[in-house]
Amino acid sequence: MPLTPAITRRAALTTLSAAAVGYAFLGPRPQRQRSDGRIVLDYWEKWTGHEGEAMLRVVNDFNKSQDRLWVRYFAMGGIDQKAMIAIAGGNPPDIIGMGNFSIPAYAECNALLPLDELASEAGIRKDDYARAVWPMLTHRGKLWGIVNTCGSLALFYNKTLFQQAGIDPERPPRTIDELDEYSARLTRENGRDLAQVGFLHMEPDWWTWHWGYYFGGSLYDETADRALADSEQTIRAYRWAQSYPERLGVDRMLRFQSGFGYYGTPENPFLAGKVAMTNQGPWLANMIRQYRPDMDYAVAPFPVDSAIEDPDAPIGLLDSDVLVIPRGARHPRESMEFIAYTQRPEIVEYLSAVHCKNSPLARSSDRFVKNHPNRYVSVHAAIADSPRAFLFPRTRTWEHYVAEFNAAMARMWTLREKADIALASVQRAAQAELDEAADRRRRREAAGGLA
Repeated sequence: MPLTPAITRRAALTTLSAAAVGYAFLGPRPQRQRSDGRIVLDYWEKWTGHEGEAMLRVVNDFNKSQDRLWVRYFAMGGIDQKAMIAIAGGNPPDIIGMGNFSIPAYAECNALLPLDELASEAGIRKDDYARAVWPMLTHRGKLWGIVNTCGSLALFYNKTLFQQAGIDPERPPRTIDELDEYSARLTRENGRDLAQVGFLHMEPDWWTWHWGYYFGGSLYDETADRALADSEQTIRAYRWAQSYPERLGVDRMLRFQSGFGYYGTPENPFLAGKVAMTNQGPWLANMIRQYRPDMDYAVAPFPVDSAIEDPDAPIGLLDSDVLVIPRGARHPRESMEFIAYTQRPEIVEYLSAVHCKNSPLARSSDRFVKNHPNRYVSVHAAIADSPRAFLFPRTRTWEHYVAEFNAAMARMWTLREKADIALASVQRAAQAELDEAADRRRRREAAGGLA
């Protein structure tokens, strides 16, 4: 397989911490062959806990399934930094597990091997996956990763609280107007303070940037390489978001939020009944099973602006973990052999069920759906296969873009800045980063590097 020029050590080191550097050069050392003659493949992954245990079982089953290769599993935090340093130092692992949003930056830094040829040889095809999955794996016309697990965001709601508020628990809100109506009816006060709210955009606060998509907007035009943070649809969405602190009162709302417990605890505000509706991924069902097994809940596509409502084409974010082969990996074909093993339907469904996620495959077995810990997994699967599912913007500047959005949302949520002003600021900063990245890309192309 032809190789393009290697990533420069300077480009990676200037943006990463000394701790990551030390780990990359003094961390796991490669053992390329065992005494039994097997080729050793080092696999770095970010998962720990039950998620990591499930992946380790997949690794162990692969090692038992044949006698040529031996995969070693290393779980670690800060994997993006550590992997980039190891690649720059010419001593990468063979396989890396990362978030799909990292693909554009890694690909443009020449840190990954394109997988088009290897995937084709392994029988991995676009048509085998749900509609929105393949675009997450590509960048600028090339395939850079293979999906590991994925999950889509949808509306979780507490059916018991719906009944108490006189709302039909079998009729979730379908439009933004209905969501607002339900939220108002589900809000309860305790004197001057809030005791319960129907919905809050900042619970959780993991996705500050995506509300414009439910109004038909987008944040990035990949063809034109243009930010769209101040589009009409996005401004409308954040004016809508600001209507909640306006109605509830900023100080009162912030006091209420300050009493929320952490996500992974029984005091999670949705589990505790403080918030009746939340936009979350399928993994929330694992939390409910662990801490509130008696909770009567349901899941539906997140409501959208009435002008674009289409029950047959739900809108929602699809996120995924991916497996990539770094530039400089010594055994790319052997690495792809392991990755291809993880794509077997029974492996995909096992890992997806343990992680409590929808399958990334185009078709799921009846057994997978019937036994899944999230009894509404079909809702998440329908979003993944929808023509209106959306992804993290496919740009290497996303880290800077989302940082601008996080800061702007903090100002908008506390009503310190109106939506149109805050989003204009995001637009200027995001476009400046895009323009600078495009200039760097042109200079690399002129020098014969990766586009």
